Amino acid sequence: MKHRIGIMQGRLTPRPPNKLQAFPHACWQREFSAAARLGLDAIEWIFEFERHTENPLWSAEGRRAIRRSAAASGVHVRSLCADYFMVHKLAGGGAESVAESVKILLWLIDAASEIGAERILIPLLETSAVDTPELKAEVVESLKQAAGAAERRGVLLGLEMELPGAEYRELIDRVGHPAVRAYYDIGNSTAQGHDVARDVLPLLPVLCAAHVKDRRVRGGTVTLGTGDANFEGFFRALNAAGNTPDLVLQHYFDEDPREAARDALVTLRRVLLRAAEAA
Repeated sequence: MKHRIGIMQGRLTPRPPNKLQAFPHACWQREFSAAARLGLDAIEWIFEFERHTENPLWSAEGRRAIRRSAAASGVHVRSLCADYFMVHKLAGGGAESVAESVKILLWLIDAASEIGAERILIPLLETSAVDTPELKAEVVESLKQAAGAAERRGVLLGLEMELPGAEYRELIDRVGHPAVRAYYDIGNSTAQGHDVARDVLPLLPVLCAAHVKDRRVRGGTVTLGTGDANFEGFFRALNAAGNTPDLVLQHYFDEDPREAARDALVTLRRVLLRAAEAA
């Protein structure tokens, strides 16, 4: 079985000023056909707080439009990137705010299922990092409230964190529900100083997907293959475990998004081939 390869929404159209990632309100439909031409399997939909009520995911008609675009192109929305929770957190925002965020997560589970998405990425990093015992306990409780609904709707909740692999796995085990998994970011973990080939090992049994991007240690995102990420070691570890999670390109891009996506896809396929040959 091969990895299904998708791309983060917004990576196939011009990026907004001063941002690397944002929902492409003006041109989201064009990205489906662009992804199909590149031979990509999926798009990861962005749901962020800014203008969230204008996101097509928010309305029944918008969700129908998403399904139409997916059906016409053959490129499906396999996952949602819930950047909404970078602003309205699932831990640390006060009891009333956290309760409201859990309600949004429950709604998002239903919306994901309606458009055929299989998982929701929940970012627990940067402004939403759970780096104290209190925050960890609070986010575990929030996730427990949503895990049952996710399982009933056939949706996984994939946690993205910058914690070391063993600590990352420990938090997932504290939730203790099969619908809550790891969504690993190769670039972010590299930037934290982790050797991803070893860091991912405790997470392999609970890994549902991975973001593919390259970063320098303690530095920012760079063109795929030019940073410090140990991609070949990472994929050799997955191959040894027989694990083929979905891969989502979240690569650096600038002036020509489609060319950057094409180059990133070629680089990723070469790395996957080398890792397979080394097995």
